[in-house]
Amino acid sequence: MLRVNLHTKVLGALLLLSLVPLILLLFSSHHSLRLVEDLLRQRTTETLDTQSTKALEKRTQMVAEQVSAFLQQVEGNLLDLALLNPTQDNYLRFNNNHQREIWYRSGTNENPIEIREAVPLYSELAFVDTKGREQLRIVAGKPCNYLRNLTDPYQTTYPYEDYFYQASRLASGEVWATRLHGWYVARDEQLQGAATPLDAVEGHQYTGVVRFATPVYVDGEWQGVAVLSLDHRHLMTFTQHISPIDDEDTVFPSYESGNYAFMFDDEGWMLTHPKFWNIRGFDNSGELVPPYTVDTPQEVIDAGRIPFNLLTSGFIHPNYPEAARLVRKGESGVLSTVNVGGSHKIMAYAPISYPRGVYQQLGVFGGITIGAEIDLFHLPATSTALLIQNEINNYLTQSWFVISATVIFVAFVAYLLSSSMVRPIQQLTEGTRKMIGGRQQRVKVDVKSNDEVGVLADSFNHMVDDLSSRRERLLRTMQALRRSRKEIISERNFKNTVFENIETGVITFNSERRVTSANGPACRILDMPRHAKTPTKTELFSGWPELTEVLDDWFSNGMSRKSGSCRLYVPMDRKGRKLTYRMALFPLSFRKQEGWLLTIEDLTERVSMRLQMARMDRLASLGRMSAGIAHEVRNPLTGVSLLLDELHDRLLGQQADQTLIRKALGEIERLETLVTEMLRFSSVKTPKLSSGSVAAVLHDSVFLIRKQCQQQQIEIIEDIPADLADVMLDTDRLKQVVLNLVNNALDSMPQGGTLDIRAEQLKSDILISIADTGEGISSDQLPLVFEPFYTTKGQGTGLGLSICYNIISEHGGDIQIDSVVQQGTTIRITLPLATANVSTIYETA
Repeated sequence: MLRVNLHTKVLGALLLLSLVPLILLLFSSHHSLRLVEDLLRQRTTETLDTQSTKALEKRTQMVAEQVSAFLQQVEGNLLDLALLNPTQDNYLRFNNNHQREIWYRSGTNENPIEIREAVPLYSELAFVDTKGREQLRIVAGKPCNYLRNLTDPYQTTYPYEDYFYQASRLASGEVWATRLHGWYVARDEQLQGAATPLDAVEGHQYTGVVRFATPVYVDGEWQGVAVLSLDHRHLMTFTQHISPIDDEDTVFPSYESGNYAFMFDDEGWMLTHPKFWNIRGFDNSGELVPPYTVDTPQEVIDAGRIPFNLLTSGFIHPNYPEAARLVRKGESGVLSTVNVGGSHKIMAYAPISYPRGVYQQLGVFGGITIGAEIDLFHLPATSTALLIQNEINNYLTQSWFVISATVIFVAFVAYLLSSSMVRPIQQLTEGTRKMIGGRQQRVKVDVKSNDEVGVLADSFNHMVDDLSSRRERLLRTMQALRRSRKEIISERNFKNTVFENIETGVITFNSERRVTSANGPACRILDMPRHAKTPTKTELFSGWPELTEVLDDWFSNGMSRKSGSCRLYVPMDRKGRKLTYRMALFPLSFRKQEGWLLTIEDLTERVSMRLQMARMDRLASLGRMSAGIAHEVRNPLTGVSLLLDELHDRLLGQQADQTLIRKALGEIERLETLVTEMLRFSSVKTPKLSSGSVAAVLHDSVFLIRKQCQQQQIEIIEDIPADLADVMLDTDRLKQVVLNLVNNALDSMPQGGTLDIRAEQLKSDILISIADTGEGISSDQLPLVFEPFYTTKGQGTGLGLSICYNIISEHGGDIQIDSVVQQGTTIRITLPLATANVSTIYETA
């Protein structure tokens, strides 16, 4: 082996130390410059994209604010119209004074022309009297002699419009706004053979209105309703001319490019769009065309009858319904989407604030979205990033050339001097790599040298031995930790399973009365979504003031470990339903941390079952007693009646005595009626259930009482669809229920009123509602109305509603009553569908 002295080795090392910095400088410079390039490109792109995004969002917000201000302007115009004397000249002058410019295309597909002209804001103005009859109507700027009765929804322009009814219920100065009503334009009707909406100049245009109505009062007396019908074209002007990429307006946007804007309402329906067949509309039969969904038949899609609703368009892109939900919350922002045509877009959205009419629940009219195709949207940022990349590449090319030449020169000079020193260093490096890689537990470096490198090798070997011993001890410790961890996880999972699967809600509090945990049943009982973050006490009990009051009372009374536990049944009313919860608070101590354990149980069904069983026992006892009394009383009554009738015939010529006897006979007849009702109530008849139509029973019942309603000046409102599904019913007994309830309603309206009879099909039931505008029933009497012999009329047997309750129960249904004094009473009956629960109905019967 060639021996080289230390001086030679040091010389070689010095040369190597000269070479390494050059190589490191080469790679470090390249890496650093690439990092700087990536950082500059990223920051520049982010900055430009952020500015573009904010600008797009700000522009969307400005358009939304303009629409909101425009709606407020329409509302102000309506209130001005309500102050005018409803004459034809005044309304024509008002129509001519309220115009706005629109910009649209005309001509032919081959030679389109652009037109700007001022057109009236309102396609229709009307004044309706208090009986719902139009007294004055201006259509398209001209008087219309065809005046309608708006109390009949079929006489409105678009069937089922109820703006007169809604406005008649408002106070002076209040405004009712409707949704967009218009005739639907299918795809072929707009395109008329053109390839795209941009080319379809000769196609059908969408026509529609948004109606604004307000009651008119003169000297405190209601005179009628003033109505303005906003022309849909004026809504289109807010979005149709927007070009998202530049500041120049366009007469009509290109849908295929993805650069366009549209407007939608608070229900997600499209209000303005380049594709008219995406806009909400009614067909020729007056039915609202269903929205485009994932279940839309292919033949409907091919026919182009696919109006767009953002809330049902998640199958196209999930951010469409997300944008609609955020707008409904009053939020604005930016999302990425893909439209039906396949264009990838950046879409900004903003809510249109307007809390009137059908929009008052959410406080928003709808939303504005402005979309830009992604590549064009990122074009400024992409161009800037490419310029930075080219400059950096030129600089790196020059740097690589200079540093490479220097590296080659230094390597050539130091090559011969460094070769003898590299070998032992390579051995040490290889041993170090093996230790780092863990491929060998003990690595020996065999360097036969007495110089500093040999000493270094010996020190390395000692270090390897020491590290190997420590590694073995560490592995044994890690194995013990793994076993302990498995045991802890197993115990924790068992406790979590028990904690989350018991029926009782469990909530724990620390010593500061803050919630530290709440299991799933507790969140379900308190009707709160389960989140990863533990809710606060206020959030957990936000909708339960009764529970909060009990808990605060327990805490405020100084409950401690010594005072033991507290238990209490808490009754509550929620949405007309009586609930009963059981609360219990226990002190607890865990690892020197004090706190409390609260349990909550929903005992509503248990309490309801107990009350129902008590009522059934009470009704059974009362039925048996009624039957016994009726049988014992009926025979003597018959005898007394016959004797009084004979005595009446013998007292001919004695009018005073005969009058007394006739009154006695009338009282006996009333008593016999009571006995008959008691026998009917106490008798248990098996209902003859068969599949039948609820609509037929309701129509027959209405026919029987129509004459009486006319005599009492009572208006009947029927809403009974003919296509209701069949239910299992006993026709005669169900008709008895309907007639009994209708007669009660008529008795409560001696001075006339409105009788509203409706039926609708739910998921698995038929819902029947009978509402009147009579005297109503006080809240303290409502719980007693289904009790036998209880009446609020001062006469009668008091068995009618109790018999109705029994008959509906025999049908497997349910009957509920709501009433407000001096406003009226509503009775709701639910009957299960014939295909939903036939076996249950027969068992109940």
